[in-house]
Amino acid sequence: AAPAAASEGAPERPARGYFDGCFDIMHSGHYNAIRQAKMICDVLVVGVHSDAEIADNKALPVMRQDERYELLKHIKWIDEIVRDVPYSPLISTLEGARADFCIHGDDMPVNAQGICAYDEMKDAGKLRIVKRTEGVSTTDLIGRLLTLARQEHRDGDFDASKAPQKMDADAVMNSAFNSFGASSKACSDASDLVGRLAQKYGMAAEDVKQLRQAMAGAEVGPPAAKMQRTAEDSESMRTRAPVQLLASTRRISEFSSAKQPKEGDRVVYVSGAFDMFHVGHAEFLKEAKEMGTFLCVGIHDDRTVSSTKGACFPVMTLNERVLNVCACKWVDEVVIGAPRDVTEDLIKTWNIQVVAQGSDHQRCENLISGDWDKHSIPKRLGIFREVTSKWPHLCHDTVVGRIIEEREAYLKRNRDRARREDVYYNSKEVSNSPLEAFKEVQLEAV
Repeated sequence: AAPAAASEGAPERPARGYFDGCFDIMHSGHYNAIRQAKMICDVLVVGVHSDAEIADNKALPVMRQDERYELLKHIKWIDEIVRDVPYSPLISTLEGARADFCIHGDDMPVNAQGICAYDEMKDAGKLRIVKRTEGVSTTDLIGRLLTLARQEHRDGDFDASKAPQKMDADAVMNSAFNSFGASSKACSDASDLVGRLAQKYGMAAEDVKQLRQAMAGAEVGPPAAKMQRTAEDSESMRTRAPVQLLASTRRISEFSSAKQPKEGDRVVYVSGAFDMFHVGHAEFLKEAKEMGTFLCVGIHDDRTVSSTKGACFPVMTLNERVLNVCACKWVDEVVIGAPRDVTEDLIKTWNIQVVAQGSDHQRCENLISGDWDKHSIPKRLGIFREVTSKWPHLCHDTVVGRIIEEREAYLKRNRDRARREDVYYNSKEVSNSPLEAFKEVQLEAV
């Protein structure tokens, strides 16, 4: 039966939108899609796929499902969360979420059956499209992680200002895995051949040693030359799309809460790199906010992070890290390029009553020796507090380790996703590219 007509003067029912995804290795592209989705509905319901569902349709996610589920609880713009949703949403999925329509970016995923995962939504006229955020993707971040991990493993002379490099995903991953001892099949076969020839022709041990060393040098070589050669060799597998995430005041303003401390507010200050923003960061910010009424987060610039954590850090640029932190609903203000030392001037300028830091979590070894302490002034003033981490295992090394363990799966994943990204960028035109969603814009159904 048709729904009864609303009585005259009765308020309209809030429009409910449904937006789903893997939300693996979250970045500003994810957050911007969520933000746009919220702009075209009153209530945003976010569905999250389980590890098993993602593995069936692409590859095992890097971040585990509990980590992904919990992180979304801390993100602004999200009103409700539904766990373990199907990769290809059905009309029954919308009904279960009590949603009026489904929302997705203009880069449509393909499911395990090789068809568009949103065909049912499209056919039913229930699909709304928002614009993809260009210049950042999970595929790109996996490549960055492995490039940086590879360089970190080899030497300590890496220039962080030149990272991340935009290059073929297969090249990045193959070169990275080779550095961790997972040599390519060709090198393994060549090494076996050297052994057989040495035995057959009675080669001297020293000659065999020199030959193996020459092979190893040819395989590894200088980092830049090795990466360039591998990228060129695999160019036929993927056409590179050198697209950069551009920093803009508009984007920051869209993410920012634009709040100022009011009279009587208790200002809490935290600072750090906040690289590869994850649920451990978000939980820490939540607990820090509970120590006061206004949370100000200082984010160190790339040079500061590199000088204190190591030449291979940060994985994400300052702009990317700022946007990620701004997406967290506990954050009221962000200081971009904050000083590493919490100074007396900083404390007075922001009228800070509490300075908090996380503790008991795995972190990169601090490269600065001695007893230097960036929190010495807050400690002297008696305003320093520590927050015990609820996710002590989450860090850069944990993420890289997971990728290394699932080498073949991630090679295939990046290969497939890289090709899809190329198709998206190469076919993009102003005429067929949707506008970003703003509050006053209602996008049409597909």
